[in-house]
Amino acid sequence: MKLTRILKVTEKDFYDFLEKDLLSNIYQCTGKELSEKDIKKGLIYSKFDNDALTRIDVCILDYKRGSFFKSQIKSVIDTITISFETETADDGLKVIFNQHIQSFENQKHSKFMKLFSEAVYYGRMSNTLYDIQKKIVNSSK
Repeated sequence: MKLTRILKVTEKDFYDFLEKDLLSNIYQCTGKELSEKDIKKGLIYSKFDNDALTRIDVCILDYKRGSFFKSQIKSVIDTITISFETETADDGLKVIFNQHIQSFENQKHSKFMKLFSEAVYYGRMSNTLYDIQKKIVNSSK
């Protein structure tokens, strides 16, 4: 699923947020203190999801600051691949958010259920982008 939004943030602020959030998550899960230089293709860390009572492996599939970020989140239940591609626009930062949920693609849904599920996922994806924008704006105050 692919969603494009224009966020009222700068490219620098967007990638600063992604890096800070990722590094904080890695530290919370592993106790390892990494830097922005460590964020690159092949970086892997694991965390335990208390709600699902399972281990989750997170792998950075590709990263180029100012252009794109792609990661894979894998558990025994599902594999989710997300990516953000960005480009500067006149009215903000154009963010193309792609999300591929393996179990969603593999399941056979009726046409109505597929449309309903896609609407829910698109809503969540849009909310995710606007939450990122809100956190960036609030952190700069």
